Amino acid sequence: MSSLRFENYFLRELSYKKNDQFNHKKTKTIDLTPELLANILVDKKENKGVVNLKTVQGSLDNENSAFEVVVDIVGIFHFKNDPSEYDIKFEEFLKENALAILWSYIRPMVSDLITRGNEFPNFILPVINVRKILEENDSIKIEYISE
Repeated sequence: MSSLRFENYFLRELSYKKNDQFNHKKTKTIDLTPELLANILVDKKENKGVVNLKTVQGSLDNENSAFEVVVDIVGIFHFKNDPSEYDIKFEEFLKENALAILWSYIRPMVSDLITRGNEFPNFILPVINVRKILEENDSIKIEYISE
């Protein structure tokens, strides 16, 4: 059976910035329009993938957004291919499973940052189909180191 092994992750960016333009008396609902971006680097020779998933929640340019939270995470994954049971491509494993794994790390980080800002109620990002959203917005980029 083919498998994906999650080796480790590291953060490229983790930030919370208050939006000074936000007027809490004027706005009853905080706009947290999310942005998602993914970059996947595939090394087929080493059966290794480096997956970068970035989310920006809120905005500093939108007066209806109280803050901007950025989480930019990179995960390192290894692939073991066994075509006898399923012939799934490494890229598909990375787009489906690696992105979901990284999203599960992003969710509590976003909640923690908002809570630590100590000004707004806690917000928990929903469980979502990350791949579907990224593909709908053409926000997944795949590059290859070796073939």
